[in-house]
Amino acid sequence: MINAAGPGVDGIGSFSSVWAVVEAARAGASDATTAARGFLPALTTTLAKSVHATGYAIGFGAVFPVCLIGRLLPRDNPVMYGLVDGGSAGLDFAKQTLQREPAAGLPPLIPATADA
Repeated sequence: MINAAGPGVDGIGSFSSVWAVVEAARAGASDATTAARGFLPALTTTLAKSVHATGYAIGFGAVFPVCLIGRLLPRDNPVMYGLVDGGSAGLDFAKQTLQREPAAGLPPLIPATADA
């Protein structure tokens, strides 16, 4: 039989070697538990940052050109009236959508105000 560990080493034949293997397994399990506990918060943070960056890019990409065109056009023209009316209609629709009664009796996302 060839001993690959070298001369004078008898593998896991001694009690101290077995104990070292058990301790290494415990340490590995502990490290895996620690890594697993840190995985979900790291994943949540990464997803939140991705969603924020995507929303920012879409918002900036949609709002900036409209504002730029709005600044370049004279105020008294049909395009500006259309932009103002469309923006107002969009806000009204968003408020109606968010104030609908959700299922299971949960409160609306935006509380109803007296002036709405």
